[in-house]
Amino acid sequence: MIKNIFLHVFLLLVIPGFGYAVEPQTPLERNNYSALSNYHDIQRYLAQLDAGSRILTMSSMGTSAQGREIPALYFTLDKTFGSKRDKKLIVLVYCQQHGNEPSGKEAALVMARELTKRGRNILKYLDLILVPQVNPDGADMDQRRNANDMDLNRNHVILSEPESSALHALFLKWMPEVTLDVHEYNAITESWISNGFIKDAEEMIGGVTNLNIGPEIIAFSRKVFIPQFGKRVRADGFSFARYIVGAPFENQRIRHSTTAINDGRQSMGIYNSLSFIIEGKRYGNVINMIERRTKGQVVALTAFLETVAQNRKKISEIVRLSREHLINTASEKGDSIYIQMDYFPVPGQTTLTFPIFDLYAWEHVVRELDHYEPQVRVKKGIIRPYAYLFSSEQQRLIQLLRKHEIDMHVLANDNSLELEVYTIVQVTPSVDEDKDSEEVDAASRLQATAMKQGDIVVFLNQPAANLIPLMLEPQSTWSVVTERSGRKYRFAEFLRAGELYPIYRLPKSVSIETEPLPDSLP
Repeated sequence: MIKNIFLHVFLLLVIPGFGYAVEPQTPLERNNYSALSNYHDIQRYLAQLDAGSRILTMSSMGTSAQGREIPALYFTLDKTFGSKRDKKLIVLVYCQQHGNEPSGKEAALVMARELTKRGRNILKYLDLILVPQVNPDGADMDQRRNANDMDLNRNHVILSEPESSALHALFLKWMPEVTLDVHEYNAITESWISNGFIKDAEEMIGGVTNLNIGPEIIAFSRKVFIPQFGKRVRADGFSFARYIVGAPFENQRIRHSTTAINDGRQSMGIYNSLSFIIEGKRYGNVINMIERRTKGQVVALTAFLETVAQNRKKISEIVRLSREHLINTASEKGDSIYIQMDYFPVPGQTTLTFPIFDLYAWEHVVRELDHYEPQVRVKKGIIRPYAYLFSSEQQRLIQLLRKHEIDMHVLANDNSLELEVYTIVQVTPSVDEDKDSEEVDAASRLQATAMKQGDIVVFLNQPAANLIPLMLEPQSTWSVVTERSGRKYRFAEFLRAGELYPIYRLPKSVSIETEPLPDSLP
């Protein structure tokens, strides 16, 4: 308390604009858009906003790999953030997971100021958590990855990094109805340029696509939210398209990003959140046209929050019902979970209308792009078990599930249980969503299995009911045993050919005595 008082007195005495007598400028604005906002200037700027506003509270989300504090900004018109959850949505927006994609961070700094001044119309309908910069170390080094050389936006399953772990702890604390992950894409790519054009959408947005997420959420994102968002962006003078990756050339394809749950959007959407990613257009290096890029991201963030506010009642209903349905059906016999999926073409819908810049004509045009594969289909589904069981000796797995705040129990007594067990047959190279992967061939059978007192039981009637099987099933594309982005952290030792997979499935409800998992195991 004393420290905070001294801080506010210090700000009052020595920082111009305390209480906004003079409007604070972001570091980028003070630099006249010639140099990006650096970490220390960001901290000073945010402290100034925090000290001068009653609707903003700043705290640390956690620290980076190199020990930098990661601020989280809480905006509310109420006395206590989140105190009117029955009437107001909670929205989480986070930026710059990739250190060389700075415009989202710069826009977030502008938005933070604008919300403290003119945000009351939006904040009447929602409480907002804004994280301007998830990856300060990568930003400082002008690199995509963090200081541990990890892509944070491929780390949302393994959670090996302090930044992604802190972000998930923040998400799980509040379970926001809506989330947004803000990025940039590099429009200057060799394959597109060699064919005479580049992507020209200044702002792209993508919703959730993993088919385990509530179908009402997927449909609302695509049919209602994204069109309304796009209309707002275009009205403010910026070109817009639904988020795509890939290329329309021979032996390539265009798809709407990924179904993978190891990125921010899908990893939060898997809890039946209305979750999105924004990709602003980047023109080569990080500083080129930064003023235009930042203003485009400000427009996108504003359009996003306005679209959330416009649809607040429908969003609240869809998310609430989807989450209730997930928990209620997670233990029902016959409930399915989809562990492999991919994008496929649709007859009669083989091209996509998309804005491009024609390098030969040197003009902005809209073109029909070929090799469009818009539909996600299931490649493999399984019946969701009642619970998973594994030995208490699997300490590393226990720690990972703890990071995801997955509810775990321990057996109160020794038991012999009829469990489904996998035998690993072989592991072969594969390709999933145009990336190298591994395909696990596993044979399953029912088997009486001796489990010891203290062994771990993970029941599925909990908010992570979709996440748990996708992480623990050996044949899941997003399993902890085949996780391709965190190879040194994945559980590859579970995939020995000819041996039992050490995570067992309890196929249906049985009477077993369990106790909550203690904070520490002997």
